[in-house]
Amino acid sequence: MKRIITYSFLLFILLAGCEDVYRPDIEEVDNVLVIDARISADEDFNFIHLYETVAYYDNASTGPAVTNADVRLIDSNGDEYVLPHYSEGQYGLSQALNPDLQYKLKIDYQGDVYESTFEKVPEKLSIDSVYGFEEVEIRHESGDNDIDNIDRLEGVRLYADISKNDEIPYCRFTARFVMQYNYTIGGGSAVPKIVYGWKTLYPQGTFNIAAPPEYSATEHIRKHPLYFLKNKVELEYDKDQFFTGWIVILHQHALPENAYSYYQDLNKQLNSEGKIFDPLYVQARSNIECTSNANQNILGNFEISVSTETRYFLRYMSVSDGFILREIDERFDIPFSGELIDVVPDFWQYP
Repeated sequence: MKRIITYSFLLFILLAGCEDVYRPDIEEVDNVLVIDARISADEDFNFIHLYETVAYYDNASTGPAVTNADVRLIDSNGDEYVLPHYSEGQYGLSQALNPDLQYKLKIDYQGDVYESTFEKVPEKLSIDSVYGFEEVEIRHESGDNDIDNIDRLEGVRLYADISKNDEIPYCRFTARFVMQYNYTIGGGSAVPKIVYGWKTLYPQGTFNIAAPPEYSATEHIRKHPLYFLKNKVELEYDKDQFFTGWIVILHQHALPENAYSYYQDLNKQLNSEGKIFDPLYVQARSNIECTSNANQNILGNFEISVSTETRYFLRYMSVSDGFILREIDERFDIPFSGELIDVVPDFWQYP
């Protein structure tokens, strides 16, 4: 019996010794400058964010902020605008852009000079129409193909049509979804009161970009998929709450063609998981280069965009009545989240 216990103990020690975390020997490389330079010509003030990459085993989400760079915006007339550093690697631009001029970014950092190509202010685009179709979206919650991890979500997918003006339309969409709900408090001896609540959600996933179809004679964008919103929302509260619809705040950013290509490359990177039919991993095409050292790597892109905001109310009614989708003309300021008792918020939407 003692011999069996001894062998079992030795076997346990051997098995425990086999469990070791494998850390591949990855070559240490110098930090690379990252330039997040997205200027919205509609805004009175813009920030350009500079930081460095982090090592492979570093747990930080972003690298150290670059606080000692010389950052300038140069127009096609040769005038230069210095962007002062504010905090955490953010350099501010308070100069309004002239739509008749082109601009480039120039950065001096640690003896190297980084310059972008000249970019013009794109033409503002307008959406012809936004509409929706009832669809069922299949989502793999765990990222694998196990049928037990597949969710079938019923909802409405929004689409947009955009026509060509003087320029071929290239654009990127961002959005904010405001979920409306209400519930009743009180009752019994107390007078019941209605609570109006709202909560903000943001779309996840890759960049939503749009352009005319390749290998086609048309220069218009037709039936571009925007976002999918569920018909029903399970509210994470103990109260008996009632979901009353979505307020969709949609931003359409008109882009130059090279900025569209940059986001297209980033989407290919984000969608590449190494499976046999996945998109190939590609290096994002940047319009910034190190003019003082051709071998110096650089990450990021210089972009000038103009934006258009539209708002919509979406609410699924029933199987027989379908859904309601209509544009909202008002531009009320909507806080991130909140609740009001017996007071209807000024931005509240009804069917």
